[in-house]
Amino acid sequence: MADKLHVLYADDDPIIRRIIGGQLAKHGFEVFYATEGNEAREMARRLKPELALLDYRMPLFDGLKVATYLKREEPTKNMPVILLTNEDVSIEAQKFWKEIGLDAYIHKSVDFKELYELIGKVLKTYGKDLPPVQEPGGAKS
Repeated sequence: MADKLHVLYADDDPIIRRIIGGQLAKHGFEVFYATEGNEAREMARRLKPELALLDYRMPLFDGLKVATYLKREEPTKNMPVILLTNEDVSIEAQKFWKEIGLDAYIHKSVDFKELYELIGKVLKTYGKDLPPVQEPGGAKS
């Protein structure tokens, strides 16, 4: 489907990946999955999704390191990046994250509606809209 936005979702927890990824797909996104940071970085460079959602704690490269690479490298430097975390984030960390170009972060425990609204807000800053949601039976809303 041509009007779907592609999102790279990287998380090493298969249950969280299935829950959030399923909600993203239900809300009109085409989801590419990565299970660790280096894989996420390579997929972002190769597939160039419209958005990257990265878990903060992952094997090999954590989400913050991946975000740092994505925001520095030519093929991905203009890709919106949102960090998902279970951590309490200090003011200093928030400032550092902004300096590297992270677009937003959100706690994993929030309701999907909050994540979806944040995704919409971040995409809008890049001149993109949320994809149309598929209704049961194939109709778009």
